[in-house]
Order: sequence, then structure tokens, then C-alpha cells
Amino acid sequence: MTRNARPNIVLLVADDLGVGDLCCYGNNSVSTPNIDRLASEGVRLTQHLAAASMCTPSRAAFLTGRYPIRSGMVSPYNLNRAFTWLGGSGGLPTNETTFAKLLQHRGYRTGLIGKWHLGLSCASRNDQCYHPLNHGFHYFYGVPFGLLSDCQASKTPELHRWLRIKLWISTVALALVPFLLLIPKFARWFSVPWKVIFVFALLAFLFFTSWYSSYGFTRRWNCILMRNHEIIQQPMKEEKVASLMLKEALAFIERYKREPFLLFFSFLHVHTPLISKKKFVGHSKYGRYGDNVEEMDWMVGKYSVTELHGSVTHFIAEERGGGGGGGKGRGGREGDGIIHNATCFLGATVWKAHCVTPKFYPEGTGACYGSGICSWSGDVTYHDPPLLFDISRDPSEALPLNPDNEPLLDSVIKKMEAAIREHRRTLTPVPQQFSVFTTIWKPWLQPCCGTFPFCGCDKGDDILPMAP
Repeated sequence: MTRNARPNIVLLVADDLGVGDLCCYGNNSVSTPNIDRLASEGVRLTQHLAAASMCTPSRAAFLTGRYPIRSGMVSPYNLNRAFTWLGGSGGLPTNETTFAKLLQHRGYRTGLIGKWHLGLSCASRNDQCYHPLNHGFHYFYGVPFGLLSDCQASKTPELHRWLRIKLWISTVALALVPFLLLIPKFARWFSVPWKVIFVFALLAFLFFTSWYSSYGFTRRWNCILMRNHEIIQQPMKEEKVASLMLKEALAFIERYKREPFLLFFSFLHVHTPLISKKKFVGHSKYGRYGDNVEEMDWMVGKYSVTELHGSVTHFIAEERGGGGGGGKGRGGREGDGIIHNATCFLGATVWKAHCVTPKFYPEGTGACYGSGICSWSGDVTYHDPPLLFDISRDPSEALPLNPDNEPLLDSVIKKMEAAIREHRRTLTPVPQQFSVFTTIWKPWLQPCCGTFPFCGCDKGDDILPMAP
């Protein structure tokens, strides 16, 4: 491949796949021959780390090559670390430069098929300012939000379990305000106008009715299938979405195989609720999760039989699930990475410093059994100076270095601390995309095909015709 060549690029991004869930990374309980072939014929990345352990900030970093904090895609109070409503007003700012924009400028046809989860609209449901087509993609077919148990009609929505406690606490706190204002009024300590008490009581009532009534519509409001700016299915047929996405991807390759293209295929696998086709149910020895992994591998195999001459295929696991031991949202930031038809050389010593370490002991600390989404918090230990490990000799990071066994310890720490200070000086204030206001559901931003709030349509599952 010459230096000025423009190869076709296929990015296959898995969702919540653990580092130890593929055969090429040591797993012997599932069968992943197609992904293993990519690894055996290409380069297997063993130090492939993600910028975040949750969907939204991880994807923002992957698309831009920048830490999520630089684009405001982090939670200032560690409340919502991923968008929980499609009708929110947060998203990846349009002034961010994505690799899709850069490739567009180089004459590439760019397509995103699959999960987006980086916001949709700003001020009205029709502006779709955060849409993939505003971030460098010519074509989008997929799910603008994400995949949760809410999208499966037969399952108890995990968004319900996660939010209900928080919303009830907020409702009670808001309802206490008018009640507490009545005490000084009836005790004649000071006068509180009835209008003020009425306003607070009304706000508490409206807040309660808005979130409580929305539970019946979560599947319709969040689980949407789109082609470009058009809603194709609302709610989407979750059991068919993966097959439709695969058909669209293969058609995209066929349409643009004679010109350079970028295909970013963002799997819904292996995110909960682990929806697999009937022929893959019970297919593995690893339960529903293993079935979902093996179905994903089968989908990867469909790309291998398609003409991809002169292409670079990169398979990565974004957000890192629990199969490798980390667990979504809690330290599971090491991911799989495979580059096919590319070369890479990694050498030299790798240093890793810990400035803060969470406390995961005793065993079971931070567990949230029975909840689909864990809101993790707990004590941490701040290290000053930071702990330093040589992970080429101590990959489990069990033995911190000290001046006795590492004479360069002080100089390495000083260089790291200087780099941290320099990094912090480069941070500039940006609008927070995870503020309370941007993350709450707003009816005027809710995409709707049909009559609001009973949104619903099915415009067929025909894919675009292939180019001659």
C-alpha cells in the first residue's frame, strides 16, 4: 500500500465486550472464528485502552481522539454518565472534529450504521443538531439512542429500576418544601404567601406526573430506528434490528466499493438485553451472553465474504463489559483491539501511575444486585506522590515501585506530575453536556413519528437500492 493510497476503512465496534470474551484473547468457552481470523492475519492490540467506561463519553473520545472532558461529555457531579433520554438536549458539540469529517475532506464516502448515543436535538425535535450527518457522516442507519432492556417489550426496563429511586427521592424532597413552608405560617413565626406555597406544591405535582407517566412510553420514546433524518420504526423491532443493520452495511459497501469509503459499524452486541436471533439462542456454552457474542462473530464473518480489497478492518470493543472482569461503569476500561491488514510495532517500557485508587474490598463492595444499571460510588485513596508500576514486569499492578528497586522513580514521577500540570493548563471551559438541564427529558425535543405522546410507525425495512 503506497503512502498516498486511500484504503477503504471498516470499523467494527462492539458494545460492552469484555477483554477476555474472545478466543484470540484466551477465552475457550465461546467460538469466535471470524474475529480470530482477523487477529491471526492482522495485529492484535494488547494495550488498547478506552477513555471512559460508559457509552456516551467513550464514543465521543473515539470519534474525536480527545478526552471526553474537552468536549463537555463528562458528568460534573457523577450523576448521569451516559444520556438516558433521546429527548434530552445534550450531545457531541458540532464544532468537534471527528475522523469522519477529516475523511470527508479527503473524498471518502462515510457511513455510520448502528448505535450513535451522542445526542440528537438542541432546541427543537426537528433541528437534530447532534445527528451523525452533522459530524462527518454522509449516511446514517441505526439507533440514535442505544439499546436497553426498555427496548424489549417482554423485559422490565432497566431505566425504570435505575431512575425510580432517584426520582422518588427528588419528588419527596420537592414536596417537602410547601409542607415546611406551612409550619412557620401556622405557627405565626412569619407570613408565607399562599401563592408561594401553591407554586411549590404545583411544581412537585407536575414533576411527579411527568416522570411517572413517562414510564409507559419509554420504549416508544427511546427505542427508535432511523435512516438519515427519517424515523423508520418507532418503537423499533428489536429482534430484527441487527439483521437490518447488517443488510444496510453490506449494501453500503457494495454501493461505494469503487471509491474510498469509511464504514463505521457500531454493533448493538453485546449490550443488554442481549437480543439474539432464534438460531443463536442456546448456541453457546456461555448462556445468553455467549449466544450474543457468537452471533456478533457470525456478523463479522459476513464482512469477510464481501469484497474488501485494499481495505483496513479494525475491530474494537468499546466501553468494555464485565466479561473480562471489570464490569460496565466500574474500571472496565481495557478493551479488545484488532487491526487487520495493517502493521504495528509496540516497544519500550510502559509506565503506569495511580494518583487515585478506588476501594473494591471487602469483596462485594459497591454491588447493586437486582439492578440493571449500577450507580457506583465509594471511597477512594488519593496518592501523593502517586503509586508507580512497571506493567511490563508487573501487569497486575500488585507491587508499587520504590526508590530501592527503581532508581529512576523520582525522576519519572516528576516528569509525570509536570505532564499533568501542563495538561490541566490546556483545558478550557466548555458547555457541560451532562448538566441536570441537558439530560432531563423535554417533550419538545422528543422525536415522534405519529401523534405525540403515542408515537409509533413502521415504514418498512427495505434498504436503499444498490448502485450499479
